Amino acid sequence: MFVDYLLSNFEIFIFFSICLLVIGFFLIFFFQNLKFQNNKDAITAYADVINKNNKEIKEYLIVVGNLLEHQKKELINLSDKISFIEREISRLGNIKGSEDMLSIAIDMAKNGNNREEIKNKTGLREDEIEAIYTYYKK
Repeated sequence: MFVDYLLSNFEIFIFFSICLLVIGFFLIFFFQNLKFQNNKDAITAYADVINKNNKEIKEYLIVVGNLLEHQKKELINLSDKISFIEREISRLGNIKGSEDMLSIAIDMAKNGNNREEIKNKTGLREDEIEAIYTYYKK
């Protein structure tokens, strides 16, 4: 009985089966297309975020580069100032050393030491010793 019913309506069952397969195929195609569109939108959004982050990183690196360049200039200025100060300290040390030698030479001339002793002790030039000896000898 069931078999007779199936055989009598066989074309209808086949038609509905084919219709269900076609509808299923279109549904699968539609869902696949929808999923593809969602993936495309997500990838586009991620690409936009990456581009935005790249621009921010680029701007940050430019700011850091400018800051480093400014600090480099400051370090060069500080280095020049340190060199100048070192030269001035050296010059002042030489002047102070000369003043000390002049004081020693004056004291020696006042004590009656001769020119040769003053020269050996202080290392001053002949003209300096002569001027000191002339003005300060006893």
